[in-house]
Amino acid sequence: MKNIGFGKIGKSVKFKRNRFSPIGGDNEPSTVLIALANNNPDKTFYIIGRSDFSTLTESEELELFPYNNVIDIWKGVKNDGTDNFYRHIFNYFGQKGFKLDYTVLMVGQVGTVTIPDKITQVKHLKEGITDGKPASVIDMTKNYTSPISIWLNEEQPPYVEIINDPRYVMNQSRDIFHLPTVSLGQYDYEYTVSSIKDYEDQVRYERKQSATYAGMETCFCINYHHSEQFNLNRKLPFMVILNEANPSRYNLLKEWVLDDFDDVEIYGKWTHEKTETDARFKGSIHLDDVMAKMNNVKFTFIIPIAKGWVTSKYIEMVHAGVIPFLHPSYDEQGHLPIPDFLRPKTPTEFKERMDRLLNNEDEYESVITGLRKLICKPEYYDGTFLNNKIMTAMDNDYVAPDVTQFEKKAAATLEDFFG
Repeated sequence: MKNIGFGKIGKSVKFKRNRFSPIGGDNEPSTVLIALANNNPDKTFYIIGRSDFSTLTESEELELFPYNNVIDIWKGVKNDGTDNFYRHIFNYFGQKGFKLDYTVLMVGQVGTVTIPDKITQVKHLKEGITDGKPASVIDMTKNYTSPISIWLNEEQPPYVEIINDPRYVMNQSRDIFHLPTVSLGQYDYEYTVSSIKDYEDQVRYERKQSATYAGMETCFCINYHHSEQFNLNRKLPFMVILNEANPSRYNLLKEWVLDDFDDVEIYGKWTHEKTETDARFKGSIHLDDVMAKMNNVKFTFIIPIAKGWVTSKYIEMVHAGVIPFLHPSYDEQGHLPIPDFLRPKTPTEFKERMDRLLNNEDEYESVITGLRKLICKPEYYDGTFLNNKIMTAMDNDYVAPDVTQFEKKAAATLEDFFG
């Protein structure tokens, strides 16, 4: 396996940190690719989805990918609305004379219909009109989804689906019928896909896709450095970092936090009407600013996006030296090595346990020090854990290369020209 595709369907991959959205998630695709490319300098990774990779300077590119083994196939390509754009993935590899061995595909928000002029409107199908008016596709979908959708359906390549948000898996569209070979996520579960069989037979049928917990949330660590040192001199007892999400997490937050903590600061994107006049809600801030704020905080509380799910929040907090208490529906399957003491069953139990640690400095230090040893492992930060999970999912016989045998490249300096 030498040539591997990479992309995020439904959204652009961002490599420049200052472009990361404060809502979250923008850091994940680039970190996954960093883990793969920098642990496999003997392989070439082709970015098959849209991204800002081509805007990186040479030094920025080599800082992220020192083995110079990442290629953006979309460099210089504009969306002109023609087949040249929609079939660019085919055209690119056709001209190169080879096909990808495997693809790693992260999943964003994908429209119900993703391929222009192929799928008949639902109302016409219900009336038995199979050649009726085609369903429309929004411009954002055309830009970030259509080329990959067309390629998946027609090329039918093997691919790994990386799930970092349970709302976004390969079941959102009724016109993508080629499903993942493997699904790696943050929970063991099965989701239902209802899509057409092919362009000619547009009757939808259901299939099941199994997803496996594989620690994909650890991609957070790749943007940071592993260190055993952290600040224990913290002034702020409690802070919450939480976006509202859909469905809203307001009622859970109210039950566990708002009803008992009058002065807690809550950072994240919220539109719930009761948050508009509540001074405790501070709005969204960039991930780097979140980490800076948490450097002065002792405790936080985490609510999952969906019942049972593991998010990256726990590892973000422990990395920042913050003790996370988990809502009972967080990590219900027990994948994380977090003790039951930090998994309260009631709001009262949560408050009592936090007060206990606040009033016992030695016990507090013992808990956070132990958590960091359990959670913040070196293999998360150098990408070897994530790489091995993904690469072995593609190839059971995968053996990681010895990266010390490969030369890292650096951008040319003035000294190189005039030295």
